[in-house]
Amino acid sequence: MTFRNIEAQEISKILGVDFLGENVVINALNLANRMLTGNNLSYIADKSYIKYLDKDEIVAVLISEDDFELVGDELKKIKLFFLVNEPEKKFYELHHYLCDNTDFYLSPSDLNSTRGENVFIHPTAVIEDGVHIESNVSIGANVVIHKRTIIGNNVTINAGAVIGGQGFQVLYNNDVPYLVKHVGGVKLHDNVSIGANTSISNSLFDGYTEIGSSTKIDDLVFIAHNCKVGENCVLISGTVMAGSSTLEDGVWLAPNSVVINKVKVGSEALIGALSLVAWPVGENNKMFGLPAKKIGVTSSRKNKEG
Repeated sequence: MTFRNIEAQEISKILGVDFLGENVVINALNLANRMLTGNNLSYIADKSYIKYLDKDEIVAVLISEDDFELVGDELKKIKLFFLVNEPEKKFYELHHYLCDNTDFYLSPSDLNSTRGENVFIHPTAVIEDGVHIESNVSIGANVVIHKRTIIGNNVTINAGAVIGGQGFQVLYNNDVPYLVKHVGGVKLHDNVSIGANTSISNSLFDGYTEIGSSTKIDDLVFIAHNCKVGENCVLISGTVMAGSSTLEDGVWLAPNSVVINKVKVGSEALIGALSLVAWPVGENNKMFGLPAKKIGVTSSRKNKEG
């Protein structure tokens, strides 16, 4: 994200703490376990986070003084340290400050929209600036599409759907819950269909909540931030994907099934109605129950029934 640019000295002023190391330029704030680009600032809540930090893209961290003394030699790749109390809390305070008081998260594409040929938009739909639409797209009544959404060719979005709405992540400040602001986007690939009153949340930081080509999504489906849905998937009415969950290609979710956060469902798997997927699912597995258990294997897409 080369349009983002903030130096360590400026972050130091915002946080009210000195820094140790180089005055590097930061391009992104992000969680260490995500796919990253550019120079990222992350945080260490405790020693268990260290395993995620061995990445060239993570050049700076917020860390407590006690943890810094314990793990110093294990963080040789990190060029910049901010020693703070409650690193996670300070990380999100910095994130919200940058959202509210700077243009750090503002991309040139957020200010412009593009639209291909043969695009139908119902008069009651709301399309924010910063939405990019390819050709042969139909957007129905009362649809809301937020900025940082990319819509591919031959996509249909039916009435009342919300694309790119604010993701839902709750943290606590002195035992009072608050919502973390999301600054990412949504990407709908070619030949996707979105049902009526379905909601797809934007991603937390860089990147997109993503729906793969030729996937079909029914009415009243909810897909949370940072989810990845592969190609040729089918999600039937009432299904829920919690944050950062993944469906590989060809997955079928039957009505009112739920995939909990960070769980991956393997390709061509079938999740039965009213099932709760609480752990990873292998390829071609049929799952059913609360929690879902393997009851067989799928032989082909033709055998999948809602």
